[in-house]
Amino acid sequence: MAGQVPEVMNSIRPATGHTSLDKRAPSPVPVLLCGDPLDCLGQLVVHDSEARDALERHRARAIVIGIHIPDTDRSRKAVKYRLRNAHDTVNTHLRRHPLVRHIIYIVHPDSGQGAPDTAVRLLSGTVGAHHAEIEMRHGRDVCITGIVTSVHTSPVALTERVTDRIRTTPIEGSYATTWDEIADRPLAAAAAEALL
Repeated sequence: MAGQVPEVMNSIRPATGHTSLDKRAPSPVPVLLCGDPLDCLGQLVVHDSEARDALERHRARAIVIGIHIPDTDRSRKAVKYRLRNAHDTVNTHLRRHPLVRHIIYIVHPDSGQGAPDTAVRLLSGTVGAHHAEIEMRHGRDVCITGIVTSVHTSPVALTERVTDRIRTTPIEGSYATTWDEIADRPLAAAAAEALL
């Protein structure tokens, strides 16, 4: 993971053709995609010259990090190890990209691992602790979201959830959930319900 070169991409496709200002898609948000390549992240972003330029000028606005958890007898230990590595990767990119305001962990356990409860609990603790650390160490207000995916995760719907999250300023500083909780609704709705 440490040796991987991150990619910066846009979270949505740019508007094309002639449309009124009201109907145009919002301008792309430069997203730094790093970590493990996950099938569910395949629809998230589109390469273009503006995105590459944002990476070169250290202007990413969000970091999305893919974390694959292999099928293992020690799933709890594997999750903790992979989250620690992801945490270090994110901290490295935060120093280089001062405009980042969203960090999204996408955790994909192999299907043989059963219920994602352990992964969500560990992810929730990680995003909460990481949020507090970033505020203290970097002096930045960053929203950190964690999503534990499954074999049922729709890449198109996940793209919508992540893009919507990046374009908002959530009330909560950190939130972790499973794909099942957000499959049919926005992350903001699920996070607001969790706060109640």
